[in-house]
Amino acid sequence: MKTGGSFVDRKAQGEFVSTLIRQFKYKRGDFKTIGSFGGFTSLVDLGTFAISFNTDNVGTKTMIAEEANKYDTIGIDCIAMCVNDAITSGSEPLAMVDYIQLKTVDTEVARQIGTGLNVGAQMANLTMVGGETAIVPDLVSHIDLSGTSIGIVQKGQIVNGERIEDGDLLFSLGSSGIHSNGFTTVRSVLAKNEIGIDDKFPGDSKRVSEVLLEPTRIYVREILDLLNIVNLKGLVNITGGGVRNISRVKDMRYVIDNPVEPQNVFKKIMELGNFDYPFMYETFNMGTGFVVVTDEDSKRDLLSTLKGKVPVREIGHVENGSGIDLPEFGVTFKGYY
Repeated sequence: MKTGGSFVDRKAQGEFVSTLIRQFKYKRGDFKTIGSFGGFTSLVDLGTFAISFNTDNVGTKTMIAEEANKYDTIGIDCIAMCVNDAITSGSEPLAMVDYIQLKTVDTEVARQIGTGLNVGAQMANLTMVGGETAIVPDLVSHIDLSGTSIGIVQKGQIVNGERIEDGDLLFSLGSSGIHSNGFTTVRSVLAKNEIGIDDKFPGDSKRVSEVLLEPTRIYVREILDLLNIVNLKGLVNITGGGVRNISRVKDMRYVIDNPVEPQNVFKKIMELGNFDYPFMYETFNMGTGFVVVTDEDSKRDLLSTLKGKVPVREIGHVENGSGIDLPEFGVTFKGYY
């Protein structure tokens, strides 16, 4: 099996980001941040509280939306990509702005994107307070949709992974599908296998476009419900990088010995692309959109609080050491990157 092809080089991407961050040397004297670069969210110290900042985009999933001429879900993706990162700190998202780059003006596209943004805002319980639209045909040949969110968290409730220890448990909150990562790979697989968006994946009753445009699940309300009930030690958004994201909260050994059964779309992408398990688990969420790390004593409260709200499953545990292991598939990752 292949480990990839003409896809995103995540090691090179990591080196690019590291080089960029090293240039951020100027700091305002009366301005304090909490934590360091590399986390899921950026926190600014405001005394009793901290403000979280997150920015992200929908990526090349928008190209699927363009091909299908269906834009009413990518606004949900845009909201989700920001707020699912924000809540990893225990932060509650409050407001968001969007940024849309277009080749041409189309009011129907605007209506559909706006509808999705509104639905996503309701799901995340935040307010869209503005944004920016740029018509730049010389710069973009497709739509680019991104956003920035702000949130708030009491400093005493910040979740940063520091308290994770040997014996803690890993819980999966189920994904709704591919979410908004790995679409460069997905599109390459479709092209190489001459599969159109109106076709169907083998064994699936839905059209390819319906499966791929399923919006990213938003976990804001579920995580905030847990905040004052469960001893939350680590919160992980499983986005680009797959399960390797778990290593970002603390350098420990994370053993996933009871993984979630991936949805059919992942199985078909793996089969059609001739990919191996390591590639799949560091590129896609494989059915797990978010991971909660907590202790054995909190297990019952976590399961009862989330019952009926989101698919939840105990998938593994924490040990002393380093890296991520999925014994069932012979997959071992040394860390994030």
